[in-house]
Amino acid sequence: MLTKYKTELYLMQSLTKNKGGIMRRTTILAIAIAVFVIASLGFGDDARVSAFGYGAKFIPDANDMIYTPITALSYKNRIQLEFGTYVGGGATPSGQWGLFNLGLGENFVLGAAIRRSDGQIFSIADYMAETPPNPGINIWGAYNFGSARVGLGVYRAAYSSEQKDNENNTDKKYKSGVTSIRASAGVDILGGTTETSFNLDFNGLSTENKNSSNQTSTDKTTGGMEIGLRLRAFIPAGDNVEIVPNAAFSTFSYSEEINDYSGNITDFGDYTNMNLDIGCAVNTQILDDGVISLGLGMNMINTDDNIDTTNEIEDKSISLPQITISTEIPTTDWLCFRGGLSKSFGSVTHTEGNIDSTMSISEPNAVFASFGAGIKFKNFSLDFTLSDDDLFEGFWFLSGKSINAVQLSASYNWE
Repeated sequence: MLTKYKTELYLMQSLTKNKGGIMRRTTILAIAIAVFVIASLGFGDDARVSAFGYGAKFIPDANDMIYTPITALSYKNRIQLEFGTYVGGGATPSGQWGLFNLGLGENFVLGAAIRRSDGQIFSIADYMAETPPNPGINIWGAYNFGSARVGLGVYRAAYSSEQKDNENNTDKKYKSGVTSIRASAGVDILGGTTETSFNLDFNGLSTENKNSSNQTSTDKTTGGMEIGLRLRAFIPAGDNVEIVPNAAFSTFSYSEEINDYSGNITDFGDYTNMNLDIGCAVNTQILDDGVISLGLGMNMINTDDNIDTTNEIEDKSISLPQITISTEIPTTDWLCFRGGLSKSFGSVTHTEGNIDSTMSISEPNAVFASFGAGIKFKNFSLDFTLSDDDLFEGFWFLSGKSINAVQLSASYNWE
């Protein structure tokens, strides 16, 4: 029988770790920068987004085109490769994918990405110890009408298998997959721009078994629909300053149905998840292409689990306020440094039956820090992100600690 899928809430790790003296930190930091300037021969923007931390939602980036196709109009003629996140212990790198975005004239773009793992089905299959879909393909297009823009994207990932035993006349079929439709639109307003994106995902997983008596049993998820909506705007508020409001909402639900060999149907309860994120930032341009973003917002996650449980399980997480600082500072025309820092206040409440338990996330586990840099050689951009453990403990291949992560990515633009 399929087991239930649950969302786990991970609390952010504190930046303030006592790792040693100032001299040791300075030496390791210098080694970190030197090694990564040489070794980060990756191109792209996953690493750039990670370096901004939670404040990345207020800063435009090429990866926005995956979920908001109209933003592809700002990144014409681009190839991007993501080399993923590397950790120690021989772990397989995750997050490896690539995209291209081609400008067809002044007002139209067409692009695609391969090997992406989007959708709830990947987490569901992993928790159920089932095979997830193969990494899928995205296709999108966008058109500029002048003061208005529209875009449409689709995504598909799937996996299927069949095991036949002709001698015993048995058959087992399995499949999992996700299909997503992503629509977006934007208009110019108040001297700035707006972005609206909508996604509709269909996630599914099923197993079908036929016995030697030619009877069939099925075990499958039902529902599996996710709906998401995002609104964002960039409104000028003076020289080199813009206001960036951002709001995102998503809801997902699924259930489980078992039909045994005798035709008896068992329906389990629903699993639902709702996520609401609202915030606003002030972005200030510094130097030529740098930015400092100061954001204030809130995030709420509500999860109800009635699948295969004696008591209903509910988890509520709220971060209010969530303060973010993200920055990208160019030091030369070919090198820039990035960083992000966020501080959250709030609580996590777990309810099972008539028993409630609440935990504060204000101190000390609500500080998250991220670091990175970018290197540009004409049309090439090289980006990397490193954890604070890399700064103070050394990289995993030096320290031997498998928790230290490295993210590499790269991109190339042409006219």
